[in-house]
Amino acid sequence: MSDIQPKRLVVFGATGNLGQQLIEKLAESNWPIFELIGVASSDSAGSEFEFRGEMLDVTSEWPTLKGRDFVFICTPRSEALEVVREALRAEVPCIDCSGALADQDVRMPAPISMSQSTTDGDAEAAIKTAPLLGVPAGTTLAWATVLEALSVSRVVGTVLCSSSALGQKGVAALSGESIALFNQSDVPEAGPAGQFVAFDVVPGGGIDSDRVRGELQRLFGSGLSVDLASVQVPTFVGEGSSLSLTLSAPLAREAVEARLAAIDGVTLMQDGFGSRGLASVDEAVEAPIGPTLRDAIGVDEILIGRIEADASQPVGEGWRLWLAYDPIRLTSEQVLNLARRRLGLP
Repeated sequence: MSDIQPKRLVVFGATGNLGQQLIEKLAESNWPIFELIGVASSDSAGSEFEFRGEMLDVTSEWPTLKGRDFVFICTPRSEALEVVREALRAEVPCIDCSGALADQDVRMPAPISMSQSTTDGDAEAAIKTAPLLGVPAGTTLAWATVLEALSVSRVVGTVLCSSSALGQKGVAALSGESIALFNQSDVPEAGPAGQFVAFDVVPGGGIDSDRVRGELQRLFGSGLSVDLASVQVPTFVGEGSSLSLTLSAPLAREAVEARLAAIDGVTLMQDGFGSRGLASVDEAVEAPIGPTLRDAIGVDEILIGRIEADASQPVGEGWRLWLAYDPIRLTSEQVLNLARRRLGLP
């Protein structure tokens, strides 16, 4: 890569969960990076982050974008549009992770696990010239991987969202509430979920269901029927999805498992009570109950288990699956993949 000009990059939302994960992945990459600027709100002014052995300051002042090579937007939706406008004015390519433009005519390439993301020459050429790219939600990325592999006509699912779906404030709120309840002390004010989440579940919390539904239908066409609900659960990281699928054509269990196992970035975990480490702790229980959200901590793969036939549908057409994954890691991997292709890096 010696003949490639070192890049000047800007990460907006550098202190958030996604921004931090993205910076870690940039540090681990072999990209030639001359400059990396981390931008965050004034609340993070004075903080630092590590990048390739060097401590860099987080700034709340926007840098001049003109002359930079790429802008990563990891901010909340309410802040993303202004960054997009500024990047476009400066003629710097950018990628929006917030979903602020999910319903607009913004190029949103398919997940890296889907065949068209690497074999469609026209789509690849468009990525290399697009001034703005959009990234689907982590939930969309996980579901789309399964839907592509099995050719699904209808999907109904429930998403179990951890507090990390609400950012660092969500994690801090769950921690503070849990400690207060254990110590029988005054519980702090409700966090970003709008109500207390410790030792409770909040229906409808965590994700933007309309965004996920719209992104899936954009990727697969309006012929895909999608329905989903979400529940905020008192865990710190990870996400789980219980899916009920109707296939376009019937498949035997062996074929379902083979198609899923053939996807890069997917791991089938069919054995073991809880499937953690694939070590059974209750030999009397034959049916697996995992993988769990804890299994997905620090893992880039989508973990799939509990593959069961849906008896309410014709034989081979209906299947139920359980997914466990880290939506932040899935998103950051997709972001880096798109940025690499946009910048022409190997």
